[in-house]
Parts: sequence; structure tokens; C-alpha cells
Amino acid sequence: MSDKIVIGLTGNIATGKSLILRMLQELGATVIDADKLAHQAMRPGTPVYQAIVEEFGKFVVTDNGEIDRTQLGKIVFALPEALVRLEAITHPAVREQILKQIEEASSQVVAIEAVKLFESGLADHCQSTWVITAPTQLQLKRLVERRKMPADQAQQRIKAQSSPEEKVAKASIVIDNSGELVKTWGVVKKQYTALLAAHGTSEEQTKPSSVEIPAPLPTAPPSQIKAEDVSLRRAKPNDLSTIAQVITAGTNNILAPDPSEMMEALFSRAYVVAQAQDKVLGVAGWQAENLIAGLQDIHVMHEDLWESVGVKMLNMIHEEIEKLSCEVVIAFISDQIGPKPVAFLESQGYEQSEANKLGYLWKDAAKEWQPEHTIVLYKKLREHRIMVPM
Repeated sequence: MSDKIVIGLTGNIATGKSLILRMLQELGATVIDADKLAHQAMRPGTPVYQAIVEEFGKFVVTDNGEIDRTQLGKIVFALPEALVRLEAITHPAVREQILKQIEEASSQVVAIEAVKLFESGLADHCQSTWVITAPTQLQLKRLVERRKMPADQAQQRIKAQSSPEEKVAKASIVIDNSGELVKTWGVVKKQYTALLAAHGTSEEQTKPSSVEIPAPLPTAPPSQIKAEDVSLRRAKPNDLSTIAQVITAGTNNILAPDPSEMMEALFSRAYVVAQAQDKVLGVAGWQAENLIAGLQDIHVMHEDLWESVGVKMLNMIHEEIEKLSCEVVIAFISDQIGPKPVAFLESQGYEQSEANKLGYLWKDAAKEWQPEHTIVLYKKLREHRIMVPM
């Protein structure tokens, strides 16, 4: 790993670590989420799964034979000694996977997000350790409002974690993530650039190659634009105002995100931008976690564009989701913007449901991700669950 610059990213719950990780990814780093690797390591058939069942009993296993992470979480966050036992089981397997992924990373900079960065020994493999902080009341607010966690459970989770002061004392860099996101983005860029300079590398060397955008097409009415006329690319921070404009125009001003809201959305999930005639005509945002994908903010500039721009964006997202072996994609559509987006998704094989009526793990993800005033639709992508680590 001598040729890699490894950033270790940590902080207590709901301080915004994942958001900072996405910022580092945008700047060119390969990113690794230790929590996601831990979830994969717990899948049935793995040594970690067997050790957890032996340690905590069948009580933490669902009817489907999987680890009930909600039940397991209640145990380990209520009993510190149980958390220590769980970490003793999961940390070695996760550390092994992380070190492997660092070696295989194609970029020079790798960023690891790990709550137990120092405790697990991962910090020893990092050239720089970043600690993300936020006031306790803000952590509590984020857990209750964004993760739909009961206040008493959220407080228990916060208290169960190690002292933030201990992490700060060990950090190379401390980032306060309690203010405006634009300010945080500026701090992250500054620290990232300084780190590269200290290691004799420029920021341009770490960025992925840009996507070449085709020459503008002749102007044509929306109804005459076909899927083959549309080019797609990943959104960048300088697309924020354009994405907001598309959402505002596509919903007839019903939804009108401000720059701060749009920046948080962009760093919380991946966005696809659809272009034709040198104009952005559609946007769609999505995320994936634990073999479940969530689709949000799918919008086109005009209703006539759903069958061209909408189809092209959705097909690209489905391709990306299938590469991750996701079982299902769950879409969230505002109930205030009319029936067309819902009808479009239904024409593409989606079905309406309610979050609490979806399958066991799907239900948990839907309830956590679902914004207020939205309709839930889902599309099942595979019949059988993947029961071994990816």
C-alpha cells in the first residue's frame, strides 16, 4: 500500500461521515464503507454469521435465516460488553476486506469510513485520519428526523459510542459538520488538496477521466426527442443549480429545492443528468445499501419526455443497480406533482405499495429513506436472495 494515500474517516453516529465520504469520492478518491462490509460479512453461510449466532443465539435470527440487525442492535447498544463481543467477531473480517480493497483500488487515494477506525487498528494503515464532529443535539435531530428513530433509542445510540473528544485527540484533521454544507464542502476540498500536495500529488491526477459530451443536436420539440438522442452523465457539484432548475420546472414550481438542499442530496446519493440539444432535460438520484436500491428525484423538463429521457435514465440506473446485485429498487415520488411520474414507473414494471408492507429488510430501508408526502413504488429485480458475501 506504499503507493496509496489512505484517508481514515470516522466520527460518532449522525455526524455526517457518509456525506464527507461522498465528497471525497467526488474529488477522486476510491471509497470504502466499513459498515456496509460488516453487513455483507453477516450474511448466512459466512464464518461471521455462524459466530454471531453461536454468541447471541437464534434470538437474533429472522424467520428467513438472516441476522436481525435491529434486534442485534438493541442488544449491543444496551449492553457495552455485548458490543465488545460483536466487534471482536466482525472487525477482523472487515479489516481483511478493507485491506484487500485498498490494494485493488485503481485510484491513488482511498478513503475508508469506519466508526471504529482507531479501536479496530485500521488507523494504522492510514496516512491521514479525519474525525467528523457535530453537536449532540444535532446528532439527535438527524437520527429522529432522517432515520425515523425514536428519541430514546437515538439517545441510547449516541451514549453507547466512544467519546468524541477521544477521537478528536487522535485525529490528523477535524471537520465540524454542523454548519452550512457549502462551507463543509469548501473545507473538505481544502484539506484534500493539502494532503495531496504533502504527498507530491496534484488533485487532477486523482480525478477520474471526464465524460465526453456529444456535440449539440439541432433544436427539436420535446415530443420529437428520442432515447437515442439523449446522452447521460454523472452529476457534478457545478450541476447543482441546473438540477434544481430541472426539478422546479418539471414539477411546475411545486418542488423548488434551494442550493443547500440540493447539495446535501447530491452528496447523499448518485445523480444522473440527461442531456440533448446541449440542454439538461432530466435528472434522477439513487442510492444503494445492503442489496436494496432507492430511487428519488426522477424528473424531466416536460411530460412528453418521460418515454425518451425518463426511459434512458431509468435504464442506466437499473444497469448500475444490477451490477450491485440489488434485489429490489424502491422509488419515492412526491404525491403533489400529479400522476404522470407514477404512471411512467408503473409502465416500467413498478408497483405501488406502502413502506411498512414491503418485505422485512425492504421495509426498513423504505421507512428510513422515504421523504414526507411521497408515494412508494417498488420493482423486484431477483427472485432469490444472495446469501454469501459479494
